[in-house]
Amino acid sequence: MDQAEVQAVFRKFAAPLAGYAATSPARKELAEMLARNLWTALIAGPEMEEETWKVLKTTGKLDDDSLQVIQQLYFEQMKPVVSSEQRAALRERYRVQRKDQPQLPSDQG
Repeated sequence: MDQAEVQAVFRKFAAPLAGYAATSPARKELAEMLARNLWTALIAGPEMEEETWKVLKTTGKLDDDSLQVIQQLYFEQMKPVVSSEQRAALRERYRVQRKDQPQLPSDQG
Protein backbone atom coordinates (compact mmCIF):
# COMPACT_ATOMS: atom_id res chain seq x y z
CA MET A 1 0.00 0.00 0.00
CA ASP A 2 1.60 3.27 -1.09
CA GLN A 3 1.27 6.68 0.59
CA ALA A 4 -1.40 7.92 -1.85
CA GLU A 5 -3.58 4.89 -1.12
CA VAL A 6 -3.06 5.30 2.65
CA GLN A 7 -4.16 8.94 2.40
CA ALA A 8 -7.22 8.04 0.31
CA VAL A 9 -8.30 5.34 2.76
CA PHE A 10 -7.73 7.69 5.70
CA ARG A 11 -9.89 10.40 4.08
CA LYS A 12 -12.73 7.89 3.61
CA PHE A 13 -12.26 6.68 7.20
CA ALA A 14 -12.33 10.24 8.63
CA ALA A 15 -15.22 11.46 6.44
CA PRO A 16 -17.97 10.79 9.03
CA LEU A 17 -16.35 13.42 11.29
CA ALA A 18 -16.55 16.12 8.59
CA GLY A 19 -19.97 17.41 9.64
CA TYR A 20 -18.81 17.94 13.19
CA ALA A 21 -15.56 19.52 12.01
CA ALA A 22 -17.28 22.02 9.73
CA THR A 23 -18.90 23.93 12.58
CA SER A 24 -15.79 25.76 13.85
CA PRO A 25 -11.98 25.83 13.62
CA ALA A 26 -11.71 24.40 17.14
CA ARG A 27 -14.02 21.52 16.27
CA LYS A 28 -12.08 20.91 13.05
CA GLU A 29 -8.87 20.55 15.05
CA LEU A 30 -10.58 18.23 17.54
CA ALA A 31 -12.08 16.11 14.75
CA GLU A 32 -8.69 15.78 13.05
CA MET A 33 -7.05 14.70 16.31
CA LEU A 34 -9.84 12.22 16.99
CA ALA A 35 -9.59 10.82 13.45
CA ARG A 36 -5.82 10.31 13.84
CA ASN A 37 -6.26 8.60 17.23
CA LEU A 38 -9.02 6.32 15.94
CA TRP A 39 -6.94 5.55 12.83
CA THR A 40 -4.04 4.46 15.04
CA ALA A 41 -6.41 2.29 17.11
CA LEU A 42 -7.86 0.76 13.95
CA ILE A 43 -4.43 -0.23 12.68
CA ALA A 44 -3.14 -1.47 16.04
CA GLY A 45 -6.17 -3.64 16.75
CA PRO A 46 -8.72 -4.37 19.48
CA GLU A 47 -6.42 -3.82 22.46
CA MET A 48 -5.60 -0.33 21.23
CA GLU A 49 -9.27 0.36 20.51
CA GLU A 50 -10.07 -0.46 24.15
CA GLU A 51 -7.21 1.70 25.37
CA THR A 52 -8.44 4.58 23.18
CA TRP A 53 -11.91 4.42 24.74
CA LYS A 54 -10.35 4.50 28.23
CA VAL A 55 -8.17 7.50 27.35
CA LEU A 56 -11.08 9.40 25.79
CA LYS A 57 -13.12 8.81 28.92
CA THR A 58 -10.42 9.68 31.45
CA THR A 59 -8.03 12.15 29.83
CA GLY A 60 -10.58 13.46 27.33
CA LYS A 61 -13.17 13.68 30.10
CA LEU A 62 -15.96 12.39 27.88
CA ASP A 63 -19.17 11.34 29.56
CA ASP A 64 -20.72 7.96 28.72
CA ASP A 65 -23.16 9.43 26.20
CA SER A 66 -20.46 11.31 24.26
CA LEU A 67 -18.19 8.27 24.26
CA GLN A 68 -21.04 6.08 23.05
CA VAL A 69 -21.70 8.45 20.13
CA ILE A 70 -18.02 8.30 19.09
CA GLN A 71 -17.91 4.51 19.44
CA GLN A 72 -21.08 4.15 17.38
CA LEU A 73 -19.67 6.41 14.67
CA TYR A 74 -16.39 4.48 14.67
CA PHE A 75 -17.90 0.98 14.54
CA GLU A 76 -20.78 1.75 12.17
CA GLN A 77 -19.37 4.35 9.76
CA MET A 78 -15.58 4.61 10.05
CA LYS A 79 -14.15 1.14 10.63
CA PRO A 80 -16.28 -0.57 7.93
CA VAL A 81 -14.73 1.53 5.14
CA VAL A 82 -11.31 -0.08 5.80
CA SER A 83 -11.26 -3.73 4.78
CA SER A 84 -9.46 -6.37 6.81
CA GLU A 85 -6.99 -6.67 3.93
CA GLN A 86 -6.32 -2.93 4.07
CA ARG A 87 -5.87 -3.08 7.86
CA ALA A 88 -3.36 -5.92 7.43
CA ALA A 89 -1.48 -3.91 4.78
CA LEU A 90 -1.44 -0.88 7.09
CA ARG A 91 -0.10 -2.97 9.99
CA GLU A 92 2.64 -4.25 7.71
CA ARG A 93 3.41 -0.75 6.41
CA TYR A 94 3.72 0.67 9.93
CA ARG A 95 5.28 -2.52 11.32
CA VAL A 96 2.60 -2.93 13.97
CA GLN A 97 3.02 -6.16 15.91
CA ARG A 98 -0.21 -7.23 17.59
CA LYS A 99 -0.19 -9.31 20.75
CA ASP A 100 -2.09 -12.13 19.03
CA GLN A 101 0.52 -12.45 16.26
CA PRO A 102 3.58 -14.64 16.75
CA GLN A 103 6.84 -12.73 16.77
CA LEU A 104 9.21 -13.77 14.02
CA PRO A 105 12.79 -14.62 15.02
CA SER A 106 14.08 -11.79 12.81
CA ASP A 107 11.95 -9.32 14.83
CA GLN A 108 13.56 -10.21 18.14
CA GLY A 109 16.48 -8.41 19.68
